[in-house]
Order: sequence, then structure tokens, then C-alpha cells
Amino acid sequence: MKHLSGICLSLWLVACTSLDGQVATSADLLIRSAHIHTLDPANPTAQAIAIKDGQILALGTNQELAGLAGPQTRVLALNGQSLLPGLIDSHIHSIEGALALDACNLEDQQLSFDQLKAEVLACAQHEPGDWLQVQNLPSVGLALDSKRLDELLSHRPLFIISTDAHTAWANSLAMQLAGIDANTPNPPNPPNGRIVRDAGGEATGVLIDGATSLVSKLLPPLPEAQKLAALEKTLQGFYQTGITAFLEANANAQSVQSFCSLAAQDKLKARLNLALGSAGAASEEEFQRLEGLRQQASDCGFTADTIKLYADGVIEYPTQSAALLAPYAGQTQGTSDWAGKLYMPTDSLQVFVLEAQRRGFNIHIHAIGDAAIQQALDAFALARAASDDHQARFSITHLQLIDPADYARFAQLDVLASMQLLWAQPDEYSVEAVLPYLGPERHARLYPAASLHRAGAQIAGGSDWNVSSFNPFEAMAVAISRTNQQAPQRGALNKAEALPLEAILQAYTVNSARLLGMENRIGQLKVGMAADLVILDRTLSAEMPPRVLAETQVLLTLIGGEVVYQKDLE
Repeated sequence: MKHLSGICLSLWLVACTSLDGQVATSADLLIRSAHIHTLDPANPTAQAIAIKDGQILALGTNQELAGLAGPQTRVLALNGQSLLPGLIDSHIHSIEGALALDACNLEDQQLSFDQLKAEVLACAQHEPGDWLQVQNLPSVGLALDSKRLDELLSHRPLFIISTDAHTAWANSLAMQLAGIDANTPNPPNPPNGRIVRDAGGEATGVLIDGATSLVSKLLPPLPEAQKLAALEKTLQGFYQTGITAFLEANANAQSVQSFCSLAAQDKLKARLNLALGSAGAASEEEFQRLEGLRQQASDCGFTADTIKLYADGVIEYPTQSAALLAPYAGQTQGTSDWAGKLYMPTDSLQVFVLEAQRRGFNIHIHAIGDAAIQQALDAFALARAASDDHQARFSITHLQLIDPADYARFAQLDVLASMQLLWAQPDEYSVEAVLPYLGPERHARLYPAASLHRAGAQIAGGSDWNVSSFNPFEAMAVAISRTNQQAPQRGALNKAEALPLEAILQAYTVNSARLLGMENRIGQLKVGMAADLVILDRTLSAEMPPRVLAETQVLLTLIGGEVVYQKDLE
């Protein structure tokens, strides 16, 4: 510690003294007696931090920074609580999640048919308009079709969306309005998708992935003022859990406009990068659209330099649209050789990634099955080989099942691994909906976080909210334990893949900052970097039980030195 103190003191002297040795400035805010995790390998811990003009002025001990407390300095004395860089979510759907807050939201509850009917009827009474949209119904173990939905509601078009947003169900009236019948083809490749049909070829009302848009495009949009109010409320929720920056993972023109509106009202404090959704057509028209949105975002003061692509769907039964190297087990999707489907032809993906790189875009690919992940890595390998520099940021998100032969390729190709490790716990999604259809060998390799970490991959933390909670501490608790805090009797999901605390802290700070292209500004606490930080109600340690980590509360969140959330510190 004595050696680290010397480093901190020298930084303070460079930053804060004039040529004649006199103190040249004082801090706006001085935080003392903290347990500071800087996430800076050269100076990993500190006791005090000084902030000036939205940037970090100095780090060190209480004694070393005492001279920075001037007449106007606000001094905050802690009692050893942890202070971290602002947390960064590498994959989240803030707008979709915001809109779900005020919608008919089943919140991923496992419901009987009678319970579902009661929920739908209650929503129908309170939701005006012709359409009724119901969100966040878990698809695991659920047998629904249009006829069953007619029993729930028949006089209004009803559209229910699963928690993972990859499956939806429509009643007969919704099907009729969307023009879906036995003769309706599946959506083309891309955007992919499947209309589930019965043995006679009739559409059942179950829609997979891109086929959901056949109905969702008919839903009336929310008024802009209501959308902005919901988004502002959502951002406040992020700040309350320590999230100060994020990647908006599937943005469109409406997303850009919404964030521009918030920025114009000075209500956008979080730092964000919009991953612009694309079907992956490498046409001049598509890239002009993407470039226009990138410029519009830049004009509004935020970033949209990333493109989001889909390589496949999801692995859970009954959807099973993730692309695997070997077939799902058993009679799945009516056949014994179903292995899912790649959502883009390999040559099309490679051409798109090459052109996107040439135009200065970064690529973020949804890939869950081992075949899709391999395809994405192959495309990135080709792009790396074609470029004289490696400035393009490549990332793959979700990463549920990876071929072990591909673990090392993440580091070799400098591909960031965006993982939602709250999912890496035993529950109905990871066990009942997967184990019988993958078999024990593949199931034992789900969410291979530690294997990637050992292979040198940079793991970035994310939530995929509103699919699951955006609270980073809940995800951290699962990442270090692989256990289900609500059902501890289930044991652990692939315990050998648990991460050490320091690794998951890096995932939500340093590595996610790099995924957003902001590693020179945020993600670490270093002199000259932005004062984005969070103060916790407890001291983090590698020995703390996962339950204690999951229950962590944020006391204070700063973005650029500005308080965006504060809880009573007494």
C-alpha cells in the first residue's frame, strides 16, 4: 500500500500544483474514507477521490488529498463503503423496456391458463383501444394457439409476446387482421422467422422471431410524450442501480429521435451508444440509412456507430431457433435433425461486415447457438484479415453455447463477449427448457464465462432488459456463484464456469466501456477521466456471499461529477 500511495501522490502533484509548488486548485467534491475499486491495474485501490469540473482530479489516501478541500469543496466522508466506476450495460433495450412499464406486463410469471385468462381480462378492462398487447409471458412449458387465445379474448385482437421476445401468440382476430393463414409464407431470409403450423398446414397463431412482425407492425404507436416520460423514468431506474452508460441494442429511427428529444431537454445524462438494428443487406440504400442515423445521433450529442445483427434466435424449447452445430435431441420441430437456422447466409454476413468496417461502423451480433457463434467469428476473422488496422470493435452477445474450439478465437480476433450472466443459474429456462433437448454434454457447457476468461476473452456485462432484470449486482451474484438465489435447492449451473468478483467487476466497467468505444473516458477511475462513479452501501470483497452481493444498494451515482441519483447516506 505504501508503494501505491506514492503513485497516487505523484499524480496529485502533477495535477494540482503550480510551478512554484503552491496549490493551484481545489476540488468541487472530495470523497474520503472509501474503499475505492479503481479498476486501474496500475493503481487498483484508493481511499479518497477528488473531482473537479466533472473529471477526476486525484486519487490517494485521505491525508494525500486533504489539501484539495477548499472553501467551496463539498466533502463526503464514508465509512469504508465501496466506490466503483459507473457501471456499464453492454446490451440493453431501454426503450422497449420503458414501453413495457406501463403496458399489460405479466413480468415473466409462470401462470396456469385460468390465471392467464384473469390477467388478460383485467388488462382488457383497463387498456382502451382496439388492440390488446400483453408482454413478458414465459414461453417455457406453454401450449397456446389462436383458439386458446380466443378463449382469453375474442372480440378484440390479442397479441401476447414472450419474455424473450422471440415468440408471440395471436388470437384469430389478430391473425385475420394481419392476413396470416395457411398460404402466408414465412418471412424471407433475412429477417427470418417462422409461422408455426399444424399437421394440416394451418397457421396456429404461434409466431417465431421475424414472423412476429407480421402482427406487431399493426400495433398503434404510443404518443411521443408518453414514450419520453417512460424512458426518463427508466433512466432513473438505471441510475438507482449504478448504471451510467449502456449500449442500446437494436435501435431504429424512432429510438434516435427519442434520445434526441431527451437530450434537447437536458434529460439525457447517461452515456450511450446506439446499436442500429439491420437485417444485414449490404446495399447502398441500407448503409445510407445507417449513416444518416449515425450522423443524427452525433448531432444530438451521443453515439450510434454500431450495427446490431441477428445470427440466430433462442435455444429454449419450444422456440428452438438458435443455430447449433449438431441437431437438438429428440423429435424437435417435427423432425429428428432440426439444428435451428442461421439467420444470414454466411457469404452475406461476411460481405456486410466487411462493408460496415470500411464505412467506420462497429458490429454487435446476437448469437446464441454454437453454429451461429462460429459463423460470426468467421466473419470477424475475414474482416480482421482484410484490414490493416484493428480499430473496428466487434462483439457477440448472449453466447449461450460455444464450441470449445472457439473459446480462444475471441482473444485472437479481439472480439468482445457480451454476456448476460443473470441467466447462468439453474431455472426453468436453463434446465427444463434446454437439458432434454441438448443432452448432458452440451448442457454442461452453457454460458462458459470462466472458459472464455481463461482463454483471454474480454467479457462485457449486460442484462438484455427487459428480458430480465437490469440490476448489475443480481447478475454479478450469479456470475460468481452460478446459483439461483430464489431456489438454492437447485444447486449450481456449471459451477466451474463461475467468475471471480474482480472479473465480473471488469465486465461491467472496463470491458463494457471498450465495447461502447468509451474506454478513454469511462470504465476506470483515473486522473483526467470522467467522474462517473457509484457509492455502494457495503464493502465488496471476494469472500462475500452471493446473496449479500445481490442485495447491494447504490447510495450515490455521479455522471460527469453530477449527482443523478442519491439515497440518504445517514
